[in-house]
Order: sequence, then structure tokens, then C-alpha cells
Amino acid sequence: MQSIINVLAVSSFLMSTVVVGSGLYIYKNKDTLIDSFKQGLMDNLLPGSTGLSGALIPEDIPLTLPTTPILPLPSTGLPIPLL
Repeated sequence: MQSIINVLAVSSFLMSTVVVGSGLYIYKNKDTLIDSFKQGLMDNLLPGSTGLSGALIPEDIPLTLPTTPILPLPSTGLPIPLL
């Protein structure tokens, strides 16, 4: 029973060390990670880049909403008398 508890304690320590270590790595390299993420977005989203070079983007998008006919509401049963 003691050996099982020891294995659980060591594995818990290792998991905590990994979580703290990865947090420190991300905190230390956050500027580099943010810049690489921004560069990846810019490469894929800007027109003329390889990401959207073949996409057809309309120049004039209609700003009017489609009109729908107003339908009468269905009857809900007996009317409530006004006093």
C-alpha cells in the first residue's frame, strides 16, 4: 500500500512540475509566440497572400435586408374579456 502511495506522490510531483515549467516557458516566450501567431494570421488573411489569393471576394455587398410578408398570428383560443 505504501508503494502505491509513493508512486501517486511522485507522479503528482512530476505533473505539477510539467505544468509550472510549461507556464514559465509560455510566460518567458510570450512575445515571440504572439508575433509568430500574428504573422501566421496575416499570411492567411490578407488579400494577395497565398491564403486568399484564389478566393473571390465581392466588391459590392448589398446592405438591404430581405423583406418577408407579415403573417397573421394563429388564434390562441378563447379571448379574455376586458372588464
